[in-house]
Amino acid sequence: MKIPKRFSVHLATLVFGSAMVLSAQTPPTASQPEDVQAERFWIAGRYDGNRVIVYFDAVKFNGTIPSIAERLTDPVVMGFFMPEKLPWTYVTGLQNRHGAEHFKLGDKYDLLLDEGKVATVTLSTLVGTVGDEGVGNDSYIGALAILDDKDDAMFFSRGYYVMRRHRELPPGASKLPPVRPAYPGLEREPVRFDIQVQILDLLTQRMKTTASEAERRAVDGISPTLAVQAFRLADSTLRYYAEAAWTSGEGMEKKNEYALACWVAPEPKLHIMAEQKYTSPYAGLDNALPTLLNVIDLGQGKTGIIVSFSWEDSAATELLEYVDGQDLGHMHVLQSLAAGE
Repeated sequence: MKIPKRFSVHLATLVFGSAMVLSAQTPPTASQPEDVQAERFWIAGRYDGNRVIVYFDAVKFNGTIPSIAERLTDPVVMGFFMPEKLPWTYVTGLQNRHGAEHFKLGDKYDLLLDEGKVATVTLSTLVGTVGDEGVGNDSYIGALAILDDKDDAMFFSRGYYVMRRHRELPPGASKLPPVRPAYPGLEREPVRFDIQVQILDLLTQRMKTTASEAERRAVDGISPTLAVQAFRLADSTLRYYAEAAWTSGEGMEKKNEYALACWVAPEPKLHIMAEQKYTSPYAGLDNALPTLLNVIDLGQGKTGIIVSFSWEDSAATELLEYVDGQDLGHMHVLQSLAAGE
């Protein structure tokens, strides 16, 4: 199956994939080109205790991947497929497309972590994934990167983060984020039960007004499954992402009769700002609706959200710039990582 249009891979797209073998050849020390476009952001997935995996660009291998490509251990998070380690000489030959990221071993990037912490990482292994196999996918090239400061691991507790090009701190600037009453990102404490009850009522009322007559009959008498995540924007404003699914049947016959997710604001009273509705033949929230993986402060007042989708035999992970009142289909996609059969 080809990837649905909503998740098609485009210029800023990356898919997680096979990593490649590294040759002993030492690359030159050329710096990043000066003609690069506006700031870019990439999804970084936790590879192990102090490393992340990132894919910078979509490419076509066209069956040319070197025979010395070495299969690596899978990352500890899902969505990055089967990485292989590649020689620098092969990777640099794929960086000639206009707008491609020119990266090499030893380059430094910034990793945007919890509580507004910005860690410096160094590219340590060049990797990629084979995806262009005649089913509408791309292959991807990127790297493993290691934390420069082991103390930054205390801010490295989730599976998905964001990487950007490295910025040097001004002389005398603190490496620690400023102390704030509340930090941007996913809240670690569960949402209070009374708030969950109110949000469930909001989603139930929304279902009654948006579902078809046949869907309303199908969910009659069914108690929905609810999941609520609290998160804070770059300015620390509180928001909720709530999902509800009305499921019928048992065992192999279990299916979602209706499912929706909503972006909810608490002030001046709890209210829905935008809605996500997806249908799936499979039961459960994860199969029917987008999963919110993390929320990241991108700087300059911008908030990034990392969201995963799965449908039948395809999947995608996207980094979007969150905007109140917009659903995912209208938010600006900073990077999309997708694969399908």
